[in-house]
Formats: sequence, C-alpha cells, structure tokens
Amino acid sequence: MDKTVKIRAYPDDAKNNGSQSNLTKDQDKALELVNKNIQLEEERKRSLEYVKAIEQLRVGLNQEQSRTAEMAKRTVELEAKLKELTVLKANEFAKNNAQLEEEKRKSLAHLKTIEQLHERLQQEQVKSNGMLDKMAELEANTKELALLEAKVKELTEVLGKITSVAATVKVG
Repeated sequence: MDKTVKIRAYPDDAKNNGSQSNLTKDQDKALELVNKNIQLEEERKRSLEYVKAIEQLRVGLNQEQSRTAEMAKRTVELEAKLKELTVLKANEFAKNNAQLEEEKRKSLAHLKTIEQLHERLQQEQVKSNGMLDKMAELEANTKELALLEAKVKELTEVLGKITSVAATVKVG
C-alpha cells in the first residue's frame, strides 16, 4: 500500500522554513507510516505463512492421529490374536502332555507285561529243560526196555528151543 504524500510549495522562505520543518515532520510521519505499513504487510505475510503452516501441521496431526488410532486398533487385534494363540498353544500343550502321560502309562503297562512274559518264558524254559531231561531219561529207559525186550525175545527163543529139546527128550 503505497501512499502518496502531497507537499505544498510555499513562495516565501520564512513560510518555507517553518513549513519545511512541518513538512519534514509530516514526511517523517508519512515515511514512518509507510514503514509501518510495510512492516504490517510483512507481518500479514508471515501470519498467512504461519496460518498455512498451522493448517499443514493440523492436517499432519490429524493424519498422525488417524495412523495412531489404526496402529492402536491393530495392536489390540494383534494382542487378541496373541492371547488366542497362547490359549490354543496352552491347550495343545496340555493335550500333548495328557497324551504323553497316557503313552507313559501304557509303556509302563507294556513293560510290566514284557517283564511278566519274560519271567514266564524263563519258567517255561526251565520246564522245557526239565522235560528234555525227562525225555532223555525216557529215551534212555526206552533203549533199555528195547534191549530188555530183545533179551526177552532171545531168551524166549532159547526157552522155546529148550522146551522143544525137553519135549523131544521126554518123548524119546
């Protein structure tokens, strides 16, 4: 805003001196007013820049608040999923523990059964060994019996011959 300052020209010097001093004061005031107006205009420009910066900062703040809200929502969702997974893993762990305990119990039962069967096998082996001894004894007895039968047969034949000789001797 430029302002035009009008200065009157006075024909005489006396008036001119007095008015020059007035003019200088008026000019100083006008110049001061122009400077103030320039400063005011600069301040307005700065204020507009500040207002624009404030608006940009507000927009940025709103965006950041939106992002923060989204991140908070996502964090809550992730925490909920984490809790859910933790519960699922805990349940799965408990289930696996129960299965492991069941398998241990079954393994112990199987081990006891194996031990019992092992003992029975040993007992059966002892019995079998006893039976083998008896069978060996029976075989020995059978051989002895076969020998005795062979001797009896031989003696029976000899006796038959003796009886036939005795019968021949009695008859003649």
